[in-house]
Amino acid sequence: MNKVAAYLQSHISGDVMAGTKVREHFSRDGSVLKVTPTIVVYPRTTNDIRKVARFAWQLGEKGHPVPITPRGNGTDTTGAAIGKGIIISTPAHMSRILELDTKQRLVRVQPGLNIKSLQETLYTHGLFLPAYPVNYAYSTIGGAIANNAAGEKSQKYGSISKWVDKLEVVLANGEVIQTGKISKKELEKRKGLPTLEGAIYRAVDGLSLDHFDALDKYYEERSDLARDNVGYNLLNCISKDGSCDLTPLFVGSQGTLGIITEAILKVAPHAPQTDVIIAAFDDISKMVLAVDEMALLDASSIEMIDGGLIEFIKKEHDTNILSGVFDESIGTPAAIVFVEFDDDVARKRAKKAKKADKVISKFATASIHTSDPDQVEAIWAVRASTSALINHEKGGEAALPIMDDVIVAPNKLGELLGKIGELAAHHKVELAVWGHAGDANLHVFPVLDLGKLGDRQKVFKLMDDYFKVVIKMKGSIAGINSDGRLRSNYASLQLGEEITDVYSQLKKACDPHDILNPGVKSGTSLKQLVDMLGHDYTMANLADYLPRA
Repeated sequence: MNKVAAYLQSHISGDVMAGTKVREHFSRDGSVLKVTPTIVVYPRTTNDIRKVARFAWQLGEKGHPVPITPRGNGTDTTGAAIGKGIIISTPAHMSRILELDTKQRLVRVQPGLNIKSLQETLYTHGLFLPAYPVNYAYSTIGGAIANNAAGEKSQKYGSISKWVDKLEVVLANGEVIQTGKISKKELEKRKGLPTLEGAIYRAVDGLSLDHFDALDKYYEERSDLARDNVGYNLLNCISKDGSCDLTPLFVGSQGTLGIITEAILKVAPHAPQTDVIIAAFDDISKMVLAVDEMALLDASSIEMIDGGLIEFIKKEHDTNILSGVFDESIGTPAAIVFVEFDDDVARKRAKKAKKADKVISKFATASIHTSDPDQVEAIWAVRASTSALINHEKGGEAALPIMDDVIVAPNKLGELLGKIGELAAHHKVELAVWGHAGDANLHVFPVLDLGKLGDRQKVFKLMDDYFKVVIKMKGSIAGINSDGRLRSNYASLQLGEEITDVYSQLKKACDPHDILNPGVKSGTSLKQLVDMLGHDYTMANLADYLPRA
């Protein structure tokens, strides 16, 4: 054990590891990047994290900053869960449900808690957390909050930001703060504090006021987007009445402004019975028209997979994923759409689903509507077949999450799908498309071999062309996750010079020594990304869970 690891181990109640194999394990997350840390800390308490932050801050004051990267289960596809300094891994010890108030529908949790475990506990009380990522079976609450995650039910319930009530956060210097709404009068008091917390309140208030017009214009231009996780949610920290809440600032910040150590989440009544429709379309334009009409029906989910995914699985696995649902005569549709209604009253569900059936009948070649639990499960298994692509490995080939997670206005879904087809043809790559059709939030994983120089170069060419197309469409390069390290170069292109500078000032106020996840959301050059790009890609570390997205 090196000296830094030994020092930290003697000062915290948790565990510190610096072995080669442990560091190698934590050098990868769900992205294509690789960065090997120096130390891995498994904290047991908030106080452990506070001490680690204080240690790094003191070194930063002397001009020798040690980076800190908070990490859940390392599923992040943007390279935000890897770093060259200290990894703080929370699932080992900080993974408990601390308190559940069923009357107020609030639950207090630690960041390393597995989302599936939380949901299963909530189900026993007739409750659930409505906004959760598709990889909820193996991801953590802390990671979901850090990314402002969304998923299958976000069509109706939005991102997790809508369900975060309050946070406990360790700041860069080891201070511990509680977020929550405070009055204008209290804000003035907090701004006067001679602490890092006071500096953050001063920065949030001042930057919000001085650059309100630019921030407002940026979001107004993207008001049709269901989500936008690029940058920081500064605009929503200060309300019109002068009150302030720092919670939105830390949600989606990917550990760059503070380390989340506890969260109080809002939960909702759970209705396990659903009505589900699966529909096949022989033309993408027809699918887009149907989705556009169904988006008005308050569905909990409107998902899609394209024909490319169906054909890929046929070719690589000799399996027709539709055979258990549709007749074989259907062939390979251009797209499959999944629509779910989860209202707690059966009559309401049936009424909405009937309207959806009418819409679908105008455009689809075939459809099935069911509320039978076994049939519902079979239909969602088709949607989950994306795992066959995500886990694809053949020789050196793998499906890479480099064009993942963009979002555009719903009325531009057809245009975006067309652009994706053009990019695939231009770069001669095999890819498949799936995602949250109702929100026009898509996942695209091209199949490439990172062991080949040409494919490694193609990674950056594809990203460059794709993200520039999305930005030109006034979309966002980050709809479900945040911008992370992989997309940080394009974040500034999307935000523009003034807002990029605003967020840089905000980061400086919160983290003056650049300790917290440096290079994430900003500050990673193209050359650095090239150096970080791995020579292979695998999701084998998550094979127990059959990863899907």
